[in-house]
Amino acid sequence: MAGGVAAEGGGGGGEGSTSSEATINAAERYMKEVMETFGDQEEKLVMFREIMNDFRTERTDIAGVVGRVKELFKGHNNLIEGFNFFLPMGYEITVDKHQPPPETLDFIRYLI
Repeated sequence: MAGGVAAEGGGGGGEGSTSSEATINAAERYMKEVMETFGDQEEKLVMFREIMNDFRTERTDIAGVVGRVKELFKGHNNLIEGFNFFLPMGYEITVDKHQPPPETLDFIRYLI
């Protein structure tokens, strides 16, 4: 399902990992990527921490978390898809690969 949450198939990874050390390393790599991408945008980092906390404490369901992550990381498909690691097995965020990032659209509009 383009741009949505698939409830079947691969996806996820948080619960299916075979090694807790590998899980920690993957989570650290993902967080490093988030920090490098938004290091100068503290409000995005705070919002991401809130999303993760709400997910961890089950204050919101998976669909709510997915929607918030997709909105927060709009234009950064690598981060959106990377979030699949944190979803329970059987869930996956998909993105429309054919949709150009907002920066590309701005540039195209500038040229026209």
